[in-house]
Amino acid sequence: MYRILILIIPVLTGIQIIAQPYDAELLYYETKISIRNGKLFRERSFEVRINNRAGEKFTRISIPFSKLNKVSNVNGYIRDEQGNILKKLKKTDITVRSAISDYSFYKDEYLKEFTLKHNFYPYIVCYSYEEQQKEFLYLDYWTPVIDIKIPTYLAKLKIELPSGYRINYRSRFVTDFESDTSEFGITYTWSASYEDIVADAAYSPPLETLLPSVVVVPENFRYEKKGSFSSWGSFGDWQYDLLESLSDLPDIEKKKITTLIMGVEDPHDRMKILYQYLQDETRYINISIETGGIKPYPASYVAKNKYGDCKALSNYFRSVLEVAGIDSWYTKVYAGESIRPVDKSFPSQQFNHIILYIPLEEDTVWLDCTSDGPFGYLGTFTQNRDAFVIERQNSRFIHTPALKEQEVLESRRISFTPAAGNEVLADFHNTYRGDNFESLFHLNHSANKFDQRKIVHKYFTEEGFEPIDINLNSAPRDSAKLSLQYTARSNSIYKYFGNEILMGILPFKMPDFETPDKRKVPVQIDFPVSKSDTLVYRIPAGFKAASLPPNINLEEIYGTYTAEFQPESDSITVLKKYVLRPGNYSLAEYPEFYRFINAIREYEGKSYLTATKK
Repeated sequence: MYRILILIIPVLTGIQIIAQPYDAELLYYETKISIRNGKLFRERSFEVRINNRAGEKFTRISIPFSKLNKVSNVNGYIRDEQGNILKKLKKTDITVRSAISDYSFYKDEYLKEFTLKHNFYPYIVCYSYEEQQKEFLYLDYWTPVIDIKIPTYLAKLKIELPSGYRINYRSRFVTDFESDTSEFGITYTWSASYEDIVADAAYSPPLETLLPSVVVVPENFRYEKKGSFSSWGSFGDWQYDLLESLSDLPDIEKKKITTLIMGVEDPHDRMKILYQYLQDETRYINISIETGGIKPYPASYVAKNKYGDCKALSNYFRSVLEVAGIDSWYTKVYAGESIRPVDKSFPSQQFNHIILYIPLEEDTVWLDCTSDGPFGYLGTFTQNRDAFVIERQNSRFIHTPALKEQEVLESRRISFTPAAGNEVLADFHNTYRGDNFESLFHLNHSANKFDQRKIVHKYFTEEGFEPIDINLNSAPRDSAKLSLQYTARSNSIYKYFGNEILMGILPFKMPDFETPDKRKVPVQIDFPVSKSDTLVYRIPAGFKAASLPPNINLEEIYGTYTAEFQPESDSITVLKKYVLRPGNYSLAEYPEFYRFINAIREYEGKSYLTATKK
């Protein structure tokens, strides 16, 4: 959802094992679920040991609730390790506030909050609460983890179901359930722990795929309308039914659409005109009221108010295209920085974003209706993943296009000119595509010039250089690249040793991959990394190019790296290119993957250009 993104400089996160001690520990976590008269009742209870001051963040408890998910019977107390109760939670200690965020217009979601804190460590915070839902798509999405940095020693999920109530479930890193039947129904119990604590690692798979979890859904449900998870087709039909009667554009809006595309025959051109109209006339606002997390607001709502969330804007623009004679399909996708695969063997609501799929005779167009970016550009947020197209009796999965190397290529042209002493002036001409283009694009559209310069200086200028001026250019409307130019000075590139000059080769920025003995998780690269450099080193008067490193050409299944050196009478030009291919690489493959990465890093770190007195 491009419009709602606060600028987040791309950081590649993941996990690996880290050591104790812990600031806090989840000693026990139990969830009890029951279905009574079609309603869902859920009881949660926690026991958290606080070991030091840093662990006190776990004494501040927030419990989400809404009109659909009511919370009651909030209880809590502090005890010592001998079981003595030190403090009890009072009703007056509990506060309620809205969970509305900066990018939300209205949400009927709230938080009940309280703090249970003691003066001496360790102590144990115990709290519990009950939830009740009349309509629901999940019995629970259960994971025995309250924070990835603290362990869970014992957790249990217990589900009591009446006779004949059918469920589907998926478990990961959790022992299989135990079951107990009676004349009233059946009880399922799962047990789990979480003691292999996780931390950041470059290019990790999504965190959700590495934590223990149990996901349980009803085979048949009612969520505004009756639906079923018996198959993806039945789920798609339910979603389609929610969309019916929501394409109600006012006549004045229809006339405006017709006027905008008058005389334009090509459907691709019509779409582009209308998409720019969508971008200019509406804005993204998160709205979550009752079924707002699943059902969009009508097209008339967006036409009148000029805002909506991803569902509302997609439904609105689908209605706009219908007026223009173009068929489009409401499409569900799990969007985010890393690709989280859809489990196709488990029909369920596994999506967090809506886009449009428009198949034309000679082309297929994908549109993110929350984006201010280029027409037809999905970007790193939604590229290369399974998308669920909603169509009556024909809902299906289609894969979104994967970004290609050229579409993510970042190039730098840098000229180094010697100044007084060891100082060098460098002119940077950088062109960004892919994830850094997206970050800079949003920075350009959301921040003032002062903040732009501060953020660019911190995240996008070369380390070891002092910028003199910075010019972040605006991208043309439908361009998926953006340029940054700046001049900077440095004292670390040219080193003078009597009659000789050593010039350091500016390296590519590369992730800091762990050595094979420390890597604990596979590598997941969702889209290519492609970088190229043209580095021009001016040679001072009275000097000439001397020895140069050998040209290099590395070609592996993981990627490529090339470096070529071109001496001239008054300069040396270095041409470099680095490509890291997308893929999933197992721990067994990791030593070879690391060897490839390390070979590049070592080559760039140990290679120098030299010039000598004539």
